[in-house]
Amino acid sequence: MKLKMHACGDKSLPQTERIYFQVYLPKGNKEKSKPMFFCSNWSIGKVVDCAASLASLKNNNNKSTAQKLRLCHTASGEALPFDHTLETWLSDKEYPLYNGGNIILEYLDNEVLFIEDTESYFS
Repeated sequence: MKLKMHACGDKSLPQTERIYFQVYLPKGNKEKSKPMFFCSNWSIGKVVDCAASLASLKNNNNKSTAQKLRLCHTASGEALPFDHTLETWLSDKEYPLYNGGNIILEYLDNEVLFIEDTESYFS
């Protein structure tokens, strides 16, 4: 409930389409995490763009040589594919995301597909 009260996001989104997350921001950022909400129909790419904007993070995902800002699963550390939707991951059988759960936003090199030590974000 507290997460919903403090979450930031696109206020024009209908309540029924909002998915809430505690977003853990990239290491070295002055803020550790921030509550946010997104539309369940959005692609992971759009969620990353929105989260970067809300957290005032540099987003060079349109530059091929730059490190990419990626949304990563807290349980598996996997970087979620940009073309999937949030809905896809909410209904995933093996590692589902949860409304009100945690998610990690981190800069990764192009060939890196997951974060090794997800626990370090929460301590």
